[in-house]
Amino acid sequence: MKKTIELYQTFLTHLERVTLAFAMTLAAVLLLVNAGGIIVEQLMGSSLVWVEEISVLLFAWLVFSGAGAIARRNGHIGVDILHDYLGPRQMNVIKVIFMVLTLIVSWVMVYHGYKMAQFVGRSQTSLYLDISLFYYYLSVPLGGLILGLNAVGAALPGAPEKDDLMDKVEEASI
Repeated sequence: MKKTIELYQTFLTHLERVTLAFAMTLAAVLLLVNAGGIIVEQLMGSSLVWVEEISVLLFAWLVFSGAGAIARRNGHIGVDILHDYLGPRQMNVIKVIFMVLTLIVSWVMVYHGYKMAQFVGRSQTSLYLDISLFYYYLSVPLGGLILGLNAVGAALPGAPEKDDLMDKVEEASI
């Protein structure tokens, strides 16, 4: 069982690196697209109509993939005072409760998010670029999947600490 947990944590470490690199790439492209849109608007007097569509698409993917990636290191907003007053045994119970609740939310995101992506993607496209809205909504189930996998990893032994999160972001950017 210990070997399985170690393999799962190793898998999550690789998934985290890929996800953070993906999120940082999306953030960079989002910055460039918006900066380019502002520059063109200032120089030409009219804006590029597709900048908003691309920004919404990139931002959705950035938020949902990034939120899932930081769950394993408890990077989301939490109540740190609990750590000071609860012992290790109580904190393990809290971790399991968090994992169960997060898995419920993840299931909703994956199941209903995919159904919504299919429903919307059948007939709706973005206004200017004619991109199927399926790709916009697909970020929700993917983010839910990453969130669920990392929630399980956070509850298992060997999960990395919150303090190491910024080190991983720096590693992924190199």
